[in-house]
Amino acid sequence: MARKGVVMKTLIGIMAMVAIFPSASAAQVQNPQPSVMTGIRMACFSPQRAFSESAEGKAAIARLNALEADKTRAIESRQKALEGQERAFEQSAPVLSADAQSQRTRQLERLRIDTQRFIQDGQAELMGIQREAEAAFLVKLRPVVDKVAKEKGLQLLLNLDAGVVAWFEPSLDLTGEITKQIAGSR
Repeated sequence: MARKGVVMKTLIGIMAMVAIFPSASAAQVQNPQPSVMTGIRMACFSPQRAFSESAEGKAAIARLNALEADKTRAIESRQKALEGQERAFEQSAPVLSADAQSQRTRQLERLRIDTQRFIQDGQAELMGIQREAEAAFLVKLRPVVDKVAKEKGLQLLLNLDAGVVAWFEPSLDLTGEITKQIAGSR
């Protein structure tokens, strides 16, 4: 739902700019560009959906799910061990000396910290593997996006996942012209 809103805002913004700046259309008549004269051809796609529907994406997701299940089991095992040690300490605390209680409290705190670090390391490992899989997929995705956009004669391709432009025909980029005009107006 939020993605549709971002796409709609982007499309409305583009349409508003075309309506607000009619002089740009007149300038195009003087210096025609075939791609602009025929109207803007645009489309959109979802890189996340492309990833999850591709064979590579499905394999990466399966690997991540298996690794996550392994990490979850290891975390649960550590947490059960910690809880068992805490219960044992609570039961034996009344008969322990103050020094023994202090030492046991420090041991439990170290075990808690180690367990928390283990959890954080596992999360970081999963995120790292996910980023690597997505980056490898993007390397393959970019040339395909370029090819499909050109085959379809598109000038603008919107990313549904981010609400940003994923590809555009270079002739639509006015940055150089704007930069020159800014430099000339000084």
